[in-house]
Amino acid sequence: METRPELFEEVRLYKNPKERERYDNQANLFAIVSTLEHLEKAYIRDCIKPNEYTSACANLLAQYKIAFKLVESDFKTIEDFLKKFKVHFPIAVARIKEDRPITIKDDKSSSSKLIAQTVSLLITLMDKLRLEIKANDEIQPDLRELIDVMNRITNLPSDFDGKAKLKKWYSQLQQMSATDEIDENQSRNLLLDLDSILYAFNHGLF
Repeated sequence: METRPELFEEVRLYKNPKERERYDNQANLFAIVSTLEHLEKAYIRDCIKPNEYTSACANLLAQYKIAFKLVESDFKTIEDFLKKFKVHFPIAVARIKEDRPITIKDDKSSSSKLIAQTVSLLITLMDKLRLEIKANDEIQPDLRELIDVMNRITNLPSDFDGKAKLKKWYSQLQQMSATDEIDENQSRNLLLDLDSILYAFNHGLF
């Protein structure tokens, strides 16, 4: 029987690193939206506690914003993206459009809303640092907004050390010019502080 070596060759979707990154970005977005769809269904079926749902949903919505920015050159809307790959995630799309977990009322002054905003800002900052974005004018505005939102959370203890850590970093950034960048060591330490604060919010450790 004649063998055809070409049938055993690995089939690749990409021809160069740029194309590979493009497909990876699309795969990441698909995974986030798919996970959000399943999370919504799990909450509807009462398979997850409200506080766990709220935290997970806020995380996914924050991740979605970063992931979609990476594919915006190919897709104008999330509907265009899903149509391209012939998938249907209506509940996830509705949640994305509302931009908040279903457990949170559309009230900017509520503690739940502020906590969700805090989680979203934390993840946004962490994702920037992981993408090696280190410019002061890219980091300082998000950090300032994060501090402002946290200060409006009435049930957050005044001695919560996360607030002190953020204020210390903000003070350092204020001493830098807009185009200055933090170094690798500072980036890793800031990421570590943000991660510890996110852990506290996700587990109610305050």
